Amino acid sequence: HMVCDAPIGCYNLLGMAITDYTDALPHMANLTPTSIREEDVINGTSKALQRTIDDLRSLGTLEGKRLLVISTAESEMISADHTQFLAQLDPEARFFWSQSLDQDEWQGRERALLFAWEEYGKPFTTPNAPPKAANLVNIIGPSLGCFNAPADLHEVKRLIAGVGGELNLVYPYEASLAATPKLADAAVNVVLYREFGTSLAEALGRPALFAPFGVFGTTEFLRELGALLGTPSALVEAFIAAVKRTSLQAVWDLWR
Repeated sequence: HMVCDAPIGCYNLLGMAITDYTDALPHMANLTPTSIREEDVINGTSKALQRTIDDLRSLGTLEGKRLLVISTAESEMISADHTQFLAQLDPEARFFWSQSLDQDEWQGRERALLFAWEEYGKPFTTPNAPPKAANLVNIIGPSLGCFNAPADLHEVKRLIAGVGGELNLVYPYEASLAATPKLADAAVNVVLYREFGTSLAEALGRPALFAPFGVFGTTEFLRELGALLGTPSALVEAFIAAVKRTSLQAVWDLWR
């Protein structure tokens, strides 16, 4: 369950409007604001945080769940860092300093993905364990409110399958915090966007590729991925030839 340390009218833009209107999702029941009041701005938001957590506990909302508290621009302006205070309230809870005042969205996504691995993934994996299978692939980066991510993801899935890859985890778009340790099972990582996701891929310690741009980039991507997965080159080249015939035929016809 996520708690945004923010006024009730300010947390919902990123937490709710984006997911409601760009991804057609219902209200996010696992997201709650601390509802900062005027006195909280003067005295600090720790009482507001404790008030919110107490309310959630009394309602039974936190049963069987981990608690994650996230700072916002409003709480950061008054330096409301709850790392130590939250540890006293709940040793299993975590605090994420979003740095929304000094970093852009891509930097925030980069840090959030790495944070999720370090807090909810790596501690629950066996160090230096080999991948579960040589052809397992993670796709890192597609996420809520990310322009064109569903379409980009659909195409990259098709390319991976075409050269013998099997999807392990699409993170975070088709995953959960509980599934985070499964990132270690894959043999190869494909980072969907160059703007964010690289830090997580590097932390996983597996070979990584960026999703491609253009005809030549896609051809090179398929050959590199096929080699990493151990797919026979003849099968890779056959898939490339088939994709060129189907995907480019319409463009070729228009050009003629």
